[in-house]
Amino acid sequence: MNIFHTFTFLAALLTATSAIAERTFKWIDNEGQVHYGNLVPPEYAKKERRVINEQGRTVKIYEAAKTPEEKAAAEKAAELEARKKALDEKQATHDRSLLATYASKQDMLLARDGKVSAVEALLQLTSSRIRSMKQRLHELTEEAATYERSGKQLPHSVEAQINNLRTLITRNEAFIKEKEQELAKINTQFDTDINRFVELTAETDNMKTSVQRVANLEAARSNPDIELTRHDRTLLTTYGGEEDLVLARDQQLESINELLALTSERIESMQVHFAELSDNADEYESRGQKLPEVLLGQMKNVLESISQSEELLALKTKEKADIEKQYEQDITRYRQLTASN
Repeated sequence: MNIFHTFTFLAALLTATSAIAERTFKWIDNEGQVHYGNLVPPEYAKKERRVINEQGRTVKIYEAAKTPEEKAAAEKAAELEARKKALDEKQATHDRSLLATYASKQDMLLARDGKVSAVEALLQLTSSRIRSMKQRLHELTEEAATYERSGKQLPHSVEAQINNLRTLITRNEAFIKEKEQELAKINTQFDTDINRFVELTAETDNMKTSVQRVANLEAARSNPDIELTRHDRTLLTTYGGEEDLVLARDQQLESINELLALTSERIESMQVHFAELSDNADEYESRGQKLPEVLLGQMKNVLESISQSEELLALKTKEKADIEKQYEQDITRYRQLTASN
């Protein structure tokens, strides 16, 4: 049995060797002449050659060995292709995110305006805060000069306030630069995203949204139980669905909530500053000295600023409540107008 297997193996090996030996190669020499044969000369072994079957067809191609320059070029091309593929995948992910987040170009504009308004409110509030702190610093510096001219030692509380104000001014000015850069990035990114969104949605989605709005308006007009007002028509032609109303509401509230938080923070900061001024005043009174006019002016200015900020806080709180109420009414009315659809 073992002898039989041995002969079978040898026969197969001889057949395979014969097949290999009978292979016909095709190659081109240095003069451009085409050659055929069972063996390729060594000097052409690294050049392109082809295996030809009995019918004269090419069944396999051995590519020519690459030079170091060609290898480097191939590696660079593969690297560029891989980088392009990664960028394409990243763009595809961002495209899916855009389409999942926004229903229309109008939604994107509302989102952009909401973010811009929030940052601009921060810039405005911070600039106001810097002006106020610089005014206080000027007053404290004058007070310190008064002590120096009179030969009296500068109270520790005044010195601490001056140092603290200088630090806060530096921080707030750096914050403004950071937010200005953020504002520029928001506008640039939204410009890019809006253009891309328009490319992705092109005519189909815009047409779909317009058709939906027209359908909502026509359905409401034909409903005998509904008496359309001018505001009703505005709702139906402005928003393609209830989710558009919710998005618009949330974006307006986001901006106001940001301003409310900053105003509250500013009030707390000024209250702390007024407490510092009060401690300074107590120090004068404990020594039986008259309060300097500069200190009295500072306390008056801080109290006025606190009062103004509290008025702004109350105004914006009422504005937020009005927005919430108006959108609640609009959403309810929009549901009534589109119920027949």
